[in-house]
Amino acid sequence: MKKVLAGILAIMLLVLAGCAKTDMENDKLAKLNQEELMNQYQILINENKPAGELTGFIKANLTSFSQENLDKAVISCLEVMQTQLKDYEDKMFSNDINIPLNNYKHEDLVKLQNIKEETIKNLLQDAFSNGYKLSQSEGMYYPEIDYDLILKEFGGQTSDQVAGYLEIMAAESNKHFASDAALLISPDELANRTVKTEKYIGNYPDFALIQQVKQFHGYYLKAYLLGLNNTPLFDYQTEKAKDSFIQSYEKTIAENKETKLAGILEEYLSLLDEYDYTKSEEIMDFVTGVTSDK
Repeated sequence: MKKVLAGILAIMLLVLAGCAKTDMENDKLAKLNQEELMNQYQILINENKPAGELTGFIKANLTSFSQENLDKAVISCLEVMQTQLKDYEDKMFSNDINIPLNNYKHEDLVKLQNIKEETIKNLLQDAFSNGYKLSQSEGMYYPEIDYDLILKEFGGQTSDQVAGYLEIMAAESNKHFASDAALLISPDELANRTVKTEKYIGNYPDFALIQQVKQFHGYYLKAYLLGLNNTPLFDYQTEKAKDSFIQSYEKTIAENKETKLAGILEEYLSLLDEYDYTKSEEIMDFVTGVTSDK
């Protein structure tokens, strides 16, 4: 009986050893596959391939990427898109494109219909196929990265860090907070974006693209505290703070007690109250102080 048990134990040890060896070989193979996958992707980047080829490669290999490498691939793609965006801007702002371009309705340009000039149609078609979209500000059209498209394609598979970044950028891309020196969103929505970017910066201070988040956080905070030229906090005639902003400040404090923004707003409301909600040098100095490093 002991010999039988010993034999069974020996077989089990051999099986376990074989499994362990197989696991090690599988791990090694997986590592090699990841390296090869990233090498292939890097070749596309080195060859300065259009962003559409990069996103196409990521989509084709979406289930093969580890999450870490998927994050790296998406971040690299966004960096390439930012670089290649300059080329589209230069072409779109050239006189032979820009002047006739601005004679068209946005709807026609987006749908690529009723466009007489082949150069304009081809440029837009190329931009759209590579992950850019057409926006308009102050009567001028310009290209920008379609972050919402990237979010929908890859956000569900990336880490929270990358998905969170894409959500912030997509929110701004889908509806800009300002245009023509006027707010396009409500003070409450501006507060939400300020809080979201503040929390993201606190959670992921070393993220590769954190500077863009910091930049928008600075824009949002200053616009929330003072408004903009065409939607100011202080009425131009009375120099009194508008109720819509004050009510939003109070709401933001109540709903976001643990944030830096809430602390800033508590001090701000106290100062506003001290000066009877009327614009003063002290109030403006306070805003400068809390936004100068943003």
